[in-house]
Parts: sequence; C-alpha cells; structure tokens
Amino acid sequence: MTDILEEIKQIISTQFGIPVEKIQEDSLLDEDLSITDLDLEDFMGFVQKKYEINIDQEQFPSFKKVSDIVSYLYDNLEISN
Repeated sequence: MTDILEEIKQIISTQFGIPVEKIQEDSLLDEDLSITDLDLEDFMGFVQKKYEINIDQEQFPSFKKVSDIVSYLYDNLEISN
C-alpha cells in the first residue's frame, strides 16, 4: 500500500503543485489540499488511466482523504508481488 500512497502523493504534487511533504495519508482533499470536486474528477481520470482501472463516478464523493483513494486502489487493483 505504501507504493500506491507514494505514487498518489506524487501525482497530487505534480497535478496541483503541492509539495509532496505537505501531502499526508490522512490529508483531506478539499480542506487540506484545496482539491475541488471538479479537480477530483480530472485527477481521478488520470488515476484511472495510470492504473488501468474504471472507477464509477458515483464513487468519487466518497473520496474525502488521500487514504480513501489509496485504499480503493489497493482493494480494487490486481497487484502482483
């Protein structure tokens, strides 16, 4: 899960210009990182392409923290060790 967390933190940093060290697993997307609903849609589009996964848009509002996205990916990706 750590690898996915670090990748998601890096994507957020790159896409929104937020220093990686300011992005924590429990950071709130809206309050802590100022990611709007529209930003989240764009971000999730990028995440879906990167991880080759389809995420139902109705799922997006449940993503409140960075950890919510990471947990969803961890639970729904086929990760080979």
